[in-house]
Amino acid sequence: MVPKTIFKLHEPQHGIDVREQRETYIYMFFSYGYYLISEGKEKRKKYIPLKYPTGKKIKPAYWVDRPVYRVKKKAGYDDLLINLHLDRLQDKVQQVYYEFERSGIVPTPAQLKERLDIELKGKDNVPAKSFNEYLQQFIVEASEGKRLTFGKTRYRPLSIKNLKGFQSQITEYQKSRNIILSYEQINVHFLDDFVEFFNQKGYSQNTIARHIKHLKLIMRSAKQEGMHSNTAFEGKLFRVPQIRVDPVYLNESELNRLYNLDLSDHPQLEITRDVFLLGCYLAQHYTDYKAVKKKNLTVLGDGRKALKIYQLRNGKEVIVPLRQEADTILRKYDYELPPTNEQKINEKLQILGKMAGIDEPVTIIINKGGRKKEKSLPKYQFIKTYTARRSGCINMYLANVPTVEIMAISGHKTERDLLAYIKNSNKEWEVAHKLSSHPYFANPELL
Repeated sequence: MVPKTIFKLHEPQHGIDVREQRETYIYMFFSYGYYLISEGKEKRKKYIPLKYPTGKKIKPAYWVDRPVYRVKKKAGYDDLLINLHLDRLQDKVQQVYYEFERSGIVPTPAQLKERLDIELKGKDNVPAKSFNEYLQQFIVEASEGKRLTFGKTRYRPLSIKNLKGFQSQITEYQKSRNIILSYEQINVHFLDDFVEFFNQKGYSQNTIARHIKHLKLIMRSAKQEGMHSNTAFEGKLFRVPQIRVDPVYLNESELNRLYNLDLSDHPQLEITRDVFLLGCYLAQHYTDYKAVKKKNLTVLGDGRKALKIYQLRNGKEVIVPLRQEADTILRKYDYELPPTNEQKINEKLQILGKMAGIDEPVTIIINKGGRKKEKSLPKYQFIKTYTARRSGCINMYLANVPTVEIMAISGHKTERDLLAYIKNSNKEWEVAHKLSSHPYFANPELL
């Protein structure tokens, strides 16, 4: 195959007025016949070109595609300088390729890129960061607000925490395999071994899927910034599907049992119980209400108390009326909750659930260590901080609170999302019980 070099825009933005267009990077694609054999029943050649960042960007309206692949003349940019830069890159990549060829070597795109980086170092290009260096930089920039999500919003604290957790796991994996990962090593064979690494640790499938999601985020961002040209992580086989999990919720009777526990001899358990119950009565995520202060307290027009809560996940402020039990809990701490740690709360919630006799058998199917298993365990073993919001939403729904009003405080964007959240409680029979008291079902005149 005769080597061919073309240049393309990262975001062509077809059909968008030039005044609305964003500047986008120019990439060089060098095709020279390199291929891999695809997996599956039919073995096919998959040709892979070198994709290389030029470091230059323009608005698409000023770009000429085939056959010239260059910036328009007098486009308002330094078109001559940019085009000369592209000419020089084209000459350089061909020179580097022919040096490999004369040595009898067919280089991989990664090898070609590495040699090209060396040739251009100190001129226009900075050598690409390694996978581990890029991951560290990504987390630092996300934490400082310098790097935004693909939706152009700041990364939430929980997202950054999860990214740091992924970094810890990928670092441990590399130590266990005595390797330093490169971008090109991240393919389906790596994925199989990475999943096995988690399986040996007994991690659930959904936990593994979360880590793979973060891996793909880092690889996708690094690719867009020209750090590599690997496409293996974008294939259909590079995935670990999440499985449906039906978390438990606590009904009003179970909440009352927790509320009435005498914990005067166990102050730390009492704080855990109070913080958890407050989340149940407010129907909020733990991260949104854990730091409630007196300044969050407000009084509604009818004189009833409420809390103003800022929801981190959607950037929305909600006002939640206080049930009597919630107000009693908050008054105990003068409306300022003591500092707590989510991990420690989750550990203590199981103790509290057991003390309150919340031990109804719960049967679940889990995928752990690569195998599906059916387990029947007492309900208290499934109580977590996220059980609070779920319990609040479901109990309001069962108490005939309109869905639109539940959504106004729960943070669900659509009724469909809320109903899916409620259905996942695996307590459809309680919803049926709620409906049975409706006049449509209970009115004898309809018989």
